[in-house]
Amino acid sequence: MRERWISYAELKRLGPDVLRARISQGPEDAARWVEAGALNGLVNAQLAFGQMLVDGHGVPRDPVAGLRWFTIAAASGSAEGINMVGRCHELGWGVPADATEAARHYRAAAEKGDAWAPFNLATLLLDGKGVPADRAEALAWYVGSARRGNAKAMTLIGRYLEQGWDRPARPEAALRWYHRGAQGGDYRGQFDYARLLLERTGDLGAALPWFARAVESGVPAFCRNVGAGLREADALPLQRIARQALEKAATSGDPADLRAFAVALAQGLGAPPDPEAAQLWFARSRVIEAAPPLPATPGRASVRPSFRERLRRRLFLWRYALSAR
Repeated sequence: MRERWISYAELKRLGPDVLRARISQGPEDAARWVEAGALNGLVNAQLAFGQMLVDGHGVPRDPVAGLRWFTIAAASGSAEGINMVGRCHELGWGVPADATEAARHYRAAAEKGDAWAPFNLATLLLDGKGVPADRAEALAWYVGSARRGNAKAMTLIGRYLEQGWDRPARPEAALRWYHRGAQGGDYRGQFDYARLLLERTGDLGAALPWFARAVESGVPAFCRNVGAGLREADALPLQRIARQALEKAATSGDPADLRAFAVALAQGLGAPPDPEAAQLWFARSRVIEAAPPLPATPGRASVRPSFRERLRRRLFLWRYALSAR
């Protein structure tokens, strides 16, 4: 991919502001400069470039090469690198899927302080994948992840307490953990906090902003479920949230999501009916269904939305690492 070797001295001479501008020019430019940082030993760049290779972001997709970069970062002592090697083993990125090997790496990364590794290990323990199922141990690891600031772990603790896994349900404690997850930015935590708050207090005014934030930050698949769940609500404000959720779900491009939003427009969900707009959305769904399918990419890995945010954070971190070296 490189036209020429980019030395560490050149990277440092450019400085973070110029690098930020060059990385912002497009995926291919970003990949070139991130690769340069990786080759010059910047661990956050190695992690970022590994994720780019796994995703095919700015470079041809190559999960085997992505795993190599994660392994290099892990060998330098990076807890996040060890965790990412575990993700590769769990999801089959560049290596046959092996949940037992993934659990071993997650445990090692968790012991070194990574925030996501205990969450990933807890999920394996909860599902009994690669390790014996153990909900009590899973809860302990979720708590460990939450203590390191992982908002998704906070939400999972809330769900554990609300549903009473292996112990009596504690809805008030669940509400507190959902609130922590919501404040931390987890859209599922925001929704669960709003849902349980409304259920226990009936305070629609307090719940509505959290429902709205969940839809604003949630991915289309999540919003699809929110829209389906709230569309039968009696309260008009909740119907408006359902409409917004269905509109967000329609950004997936799935014809079924487009039709669901079209129906909401035609029926006047949360607003006056808009049959003309509904017809346009129905027409879009038909166009998509009539289009020939894109060729499948063998072994394409699904990437959790949080990974893309972590990629963005890694790009930010390695640029500024140049200033400190």
